[in-house]
Amino acid sequence: MTSEIRTCKNCRSEFTIEPDDFSYYEKIQVPPPGLCPFCRAQQRLIFRNERVFYKRPCARCNKETISIYSPNKPFTVWCSECWFKFDWDAREFGIDYNPNKPFFEQWEEVWDKVPKAALLYNSSVNCEYTNLCTENKNCYMVIQSSNNENCTHCYWVQKCKDCLDTSFASETELSYESDDCYNCYKLFYSKGCHDSRDSFFLFDCKNCSNCIGCVNLRNKQYHVFNQPLTKEKYEEFLKEARLDTNAGVEAIREKFENFLTTQPRRFAEIISSENSTGNYIKNAKNCLQCFHCYDDVENNKYGVHIFRGAKDCYDCDVAGRNGELIYNSLTCGLDSSKIIACNRCFSSTNLEYCTYSLSSNNCLGCDGLVRKEYCILNKQYTKEEYLSLIGEIRKKIDQEIGYGNFFPKELTPFGYNETLAVENFPLTKEEALKQGFKWEDLSRGTFGKETIKWENAPDSIKDTEGIDVPKQIFACQSCNKNYLIIPREFEFYKQLQIPLPRLCPDCRHNRRFKARGPNRTWTRKCMCDYKVFDNTLKHTHHPDGQCPNQFETAYSPDRPEIIYCESCYNSEVA
Repeated sequence: MTSEIRTCKNCRSEFTIEPDDFSYYEKIQVPPPGLCPFCRAQQRLIFRNERVFYKRPCARCNKETISIYSPNKPFTVWCSECWFKFDWDAREFGIDYNPNKPFFEQWEEVWDKVPKAALLYNSSVNCEYTNLCTENKNCYMVIQSSNNENCTHCYWVQKCKDCLDTSFASETELSYESDDCYNCYKLFYSKGCHDSRDSFFLFDCKNCSNCIGCVNLRNKQYHVFNQPLTKEKYEEFLKEARLDTNAGVEAIREKFENFLTTQPRRFAEIISSENSTGNYIKNAKNCLQCFHCYDDVENNKYGVHIFRGAKDCYDCDVAGRNGELIYNSLTCGLDSSKIIACNRCFSSTNLEYCTYSLSSNNCLGCDGLVRKEYCILNKQYTKEEYLSLIGEIRKKIDQEIGYGNFFPKELTPFGYNETLAVENFPLTKEEALKQGFKWEDLSRGTFGKETIKWENAPDSIKDTEGIDVPKQIFACQSCNKNYLIIPREFEFYKQLQIPLPRLCPDCRHNRRFKARGPNRTWTRKCMCDYKVFDNTLKHTHHPDGQCPNQFETAYSPDRPEIIYCESCYNSEVA
């Protein structure tokens, strides 16, 4: 079998299906996709609202709750406590399969009736504003995270404590405005760091402390913009930098971003991994075009957030905890196997086009099932009846949308601007509507006019005495949206001498998200060239001229960064 170049039925771009891909599709019994990997991802992500929250009453207990479903959406929405009681049976909403009606018209009939979980979180204390989370305590606006305490405005963090505006972190404490940092303490405005502490504006540093504006350092202390200082000189610089003020932070930020452009970067963060491409990969094997992929994962492709033993998963956003043979799905795993085009299904086997189903097996087109088997459109069948129908239904799905493709975009309950799609594939309202996506115009968040303008606000956190900050309404300097600074957030700023943020939480999140780079790669050549860059030494694999190595990198060719292959990078920073 040879590779084939095909044209995407949606965007008309060309994409390649490799021989291993054909073998995988044959193994899970789906036809090869007609959409390119990016259109497949976009189709999934319009069904994933992670962090756009609204208030609405629980339709079961009438308690006001926080929900990813806006109050103008006509669904029955239950608070997490009511939904996860499991004292109800979603089969009561089942319907008979009608071969004379479009399948997804019938699926929508079931979906519209089954109660929706307002948010997904459990085993947590005082964590009303969290989603896709478990085992957290005293957390607010924390998404896709577990085992954290006292964290606010964080995304995908594990085992962290007292962190704010932090993403993709583990075992980190008192971190602020940082991304991709592990086992760190009091680390601010930093990215890609390990085992570091008491530092500001670091990039790709390991085992460093008391450093400011540094890049690619290892085992250093008292450095500023990669230059060593005495302890006394460092403390003098820190004092003069006035990082308790917004002006001081922005001055160092600008200098740091300029300094970053002069330093070489590794083409991708791929560690202890074999035959893998993408970015943010660790302890992986044969994972191609995967991003944030880690912990004994194997044979995955076109995946984002693939973790903890996931194997043979294609086109998935969040698949992990020993998930296997999961295809074109969202948030599935936890010892699940053979999952086709599903959304938020766990501890299950042989599910097709199912949503929010737990510990269920051999089901097709179902929603909200718990510990059920042999169901179609939420109706119970015998094993024999089920097996006699699924072949016919698969053919019908193939005729309607192509079997294996994700749910039709018309069925998403969310507006494009509420979903993860807008972060990965940005569109204006006009562009989204033109392409057939939905858009949500309902206002959310903090209402009312700002009570204090930034030109009248104190530049230093030290000068906020006498201002009841949590009662003020601020306007974001980027998007102009109003927002609040909650009490625990304000206490964090005061404790760590951090100036009040001029950007709203969404814009701060978007800034970190954008800095991670896109979930795609380009083939590029190493930029190491002795005629251009002043390297510290000669690299053994190319003693002169430009390095011949090529690689797949998330840095597009039009980006200004200096991108090195692994060998050149290690020669400079190891």
